[in-house]
Amino acid sequence: MIFYVWGGLACLVWAPLLYIPGVPRHWHMKFQTFWSYSVRRLLAVVQGLKMEVRGRENIAPQPVIYAVKHQSMLDTFVMHTVLDDPTFIMKKELLKIPLYGRVCAKVGNIPIDRDMGLKSMREMLQRSRQEIEQGRSVIIFPEGSRAVPGEKHPYLSGIFGVYKHLKVPVIPVALNTGLYWPRRGALKKGHFVIEFLPAIPTGLSKDAFMAQLEENIEDASLNLLPDRKAA
Repeated sequence: MIFYVWGGLACLVWAPLLYIPGVPRHWHMKFQTFWSYSVRRLLAVVQGLKMEVRGRENIAPQPVIYAVKHQSMLDTFVMHTVLDDPTFIMKKELLKIPLYGRVCAKVGNIPIDRDMGLKSMREMLQRSRQEIEQGRSVIIFPEGSRAVPGEKHPYLSGIFGVYKHLKVPVIPVALNTGLYWPRRGALKKGHFVIEFLPAIPTGLSKDAFMAQLEENIEDASLNLLPDRKAA
């Protein structure tokens, strides 16, 4: 409830600037980052839910692709509090959400229409290239949708298209956010973990890349579950 109330209030306060032409993109990004930090703080103080970041040494100083495990709504905004000015590849339908969708467009996130096939893919690759050239890292959820902790969805081949086109390393990101903010159910107290893994270098074949990406993310994410820790 806190998330939605505060998110709605923050968007209403910022709304006039969303419709004024010429407002610099970085203003909108500063707003997005401020909001993300504020939600993290509220979750820590009110809910007792805190974030632990592991593998900071694997965060790249140059623009790269971050391939992130997707379990929770947390995954869509906490990265703004760890990475500097990233852009997300996101489902186009999310842009239809009042105010929030407008913010996503203004900060330069990259929408993809999964029903438009090759045309949408080409547009997404072109936008991704532009953002990388402007010094921004690209965040993508290779499964395409949220998975329950301990489970996974098939890894979509679009991640390989981005990897091949951009010719930059991919940093896998494991997490266990679904334990604390599940898709259905109440938030829980505790420490969720975001873990940055060693980069996958450029130049791999599709089979080798997809196998390594999935193995790295899934193994590390499983190791963040309580039963694995106990074992």
